[in-house]
Amino acid sequence: MMPTLRIVVADDEPDVRDYYRKILPRLGYTVTAAAENGEQLVDFCRCYRPDLVITDIKMPGGMDGIEAASKIYEEAPTPVILVSAYSDATLLERAETPAIMAYLVKPIKQ
Repeated sequence: MMPTLRIVVADDEPDVRDYYRKILPRLGYTVTAAAENGEQLVDFCRCYRPDLVITDIKMPGGMDGIEAASKIYEEAPTPVILVSAYSDATLLERAETPAIMAYLVKPIKQ
């Protein structure tokens, strides 16, 4: 059996975190942790060393998803997919870093 991809997810909305916990295992992936903000995301990535991170951009606290992705990438290069309801040019420009693999705009369709 092939090992499953270990994913850490982050979103400030509990329903979105629950959605990831529900849908990703059905696709054959393991959700190792679900963070509520950027600081928690960085901590979970230090602890679990995921294969992939899926994160919202705008979250409460002092660190948004883009900043968290950069911090994670500095410590242990890990692919990050940003998922956001926002698609303005400033965010897209900030997301153009080696730390960000992809930028998806909500709502995500199955």
